[in-house]
Amino acid sequence: MFADLDYARLKMSLEYFLEHYAPAELTTSAHGDLAMAIADFVEGTQDFCGERVAEIDRDLEKRDAYTLSFLREYLTREQQRMFDV
Repeated sequence: MFADLDYARLKMSLEYFLEHYAPAELTTSAHGDLAMAIADFVEGTQDFCGERVAEIDRDLEKRDAYTLSFLREYLTREQQRMFDV
């Protein structure tokens, strides 16, 4: 799903979501499917207001990670591409 994205930047995005939004029992040692983990976090932010998304984007940009806005757009394009096939 994320073959054309930089793995290190995806990892930094995931680390941000883990630090700020993961349940306590989920740790960064969870190295399962990175793409699915990020997609789950991104999906869980769908009700965030624009101001919160902008704040998260700024935090992620400071880490040189993919922003939430970018990941939302990317996942939308990927889903659309899957349905177009």
